[in-house]
Amino acid sequence: MDTGMIIIVAVAVIFILFFILSYNKMKKQEVNVENAFSDLDAFLMKRVDQLDNLVQTARVATDKEMEVLKDVTALRAGVMNAPNMNEKIKAHNTLQQEMPNIMMNMESYPEIQFNENYLHIQRSINNIEEQIQAARRNFNAHTGKYNQLISTFPRNLIAGAFGFTKKPMFETPPEKRENVDMKALFDR
Repeated sequence: MDTGMIIIVAVAVIFILFFILSYNKMKKQEVNVENAFSDLDAFLMKRVDQLDNLVQTARVATDKEMEVLKDVTALRAGVMNAPNMNEKIKAHNTLQQEMPNIMMNMESYPEIQFNENYLHIQRSINNIEEQIQAARRNFNAHTGKYNQLISTFPRNLIAGAFGFTKKPMFETPPEKRENVDMKALFDR
């Protein structure tokens, strides 16, 4: 075998190895994203279940409180009926945006607030919110690595050939990104 042929075979072997290693790395990262979403989804579903418990606890509420319960029920239905990961992420982002309003509205009603079951559920939801934040950071970290991996050359060519697509990330609601106006909080 002459030197030219050896070089061609060596380049072909290196190319094939790079191709295989790249594919396996993308697949592994995709599985990491799916696992992170599964972990996050478990916490998100816990929150949905606790919201359902909150609704059941507050069923004795007055007409004004029923409006809050309808909002919670609609948000819960959006999460439960989401058919895929993208839709679940959208539904949970919407729910995340509304959580402060829900909690604030529920605290406004002393009939519910003094109910021991309600207080226990509220503490549980706050605990779950902390777990969700940690799981969300983990999910976004894996998703960011995956999206970066499939977006950079030359792996983007391999990703395109095998149908690897960008995954959505959980977003921080715009109002959470803004600086808190402490003066407005104390003027209430």
